[in-house]
Amino acid sequence: MGRFYFKIQDQDGVLQPDRGFDFENLDEAKGEAKTLLAEMAIDGLPNEPIDTISVELQDANRVPIVTFRLVLEAIPHGGQEL
Repeated sequence: MGRFYFKIQDQDGVLQPDRGFDFENLDEAKGEAKTLLAEMAIDGLPNEPIDTISVELQDANRVPIVTFRLVLEAIPHGGQEL
């Protein structure tokens, strides 16, 4: 079992983790980070100028392990202005 922290970046800024969560292994912690990112997207997709939301998974020493990021990109077609 290990302790992990989630650093969140969304439209409101960066939320540093103040509480750790225990998981049986790294794969479970990564799964929870992905779920958290999906829940953030349900609450609202990123807006300009910040076009990303992310969850950084940190270990017990708060060292980053992996970041899961959702990027919203508008790609214009046919010379249309967005």
